[in-house]
Amino acid sequence: MQDHIRKSLIILFLACPLFGYSQKAVSVTKEDVIREAKEQLTRMSSEDGELRKFCSENNVKGEFVIDLTLQGKGKVLTIFMVSSSVDELKYQNLLKSKLTEIQFRNIKIPKKERVKFRQTLTF
Repeated sequence: MQDHIRKSLIILFLACPLFGYSQKAVSVTKEDVIREAKEQLTRMSSEDGELRKFCSENNVKGEFVIDLTLQGKGKVLTIFMVSSSVDELKYQNLLKSKLTEIQFRNIKIPKKERVKFRQTLTF
């Protein structure tokens, strides 16, 4: 019986490193995260994008310079309206509200880290 347990433990011990290597390590730089987030925002702001449709439906027009802070798996943590060609706060707040709902895909930021970047959006 002990021989069987010993063989099982040896097999388990030898197999452990294989499990560790099967998980893909994600090493993403801040620049990679910013590039991917900006590309996604550009697609969302294009003619068929969800941001463009939202702004069209809510009569949000103009140029908006925003600072976005992301964390975790592409979650928007903060949005700061740096400048806007729109004077009415109502439209700025509508856009900020929509941006907080966005979940960026294919972005993974290590715990306790945040990535901040500036983007100009024109609708």
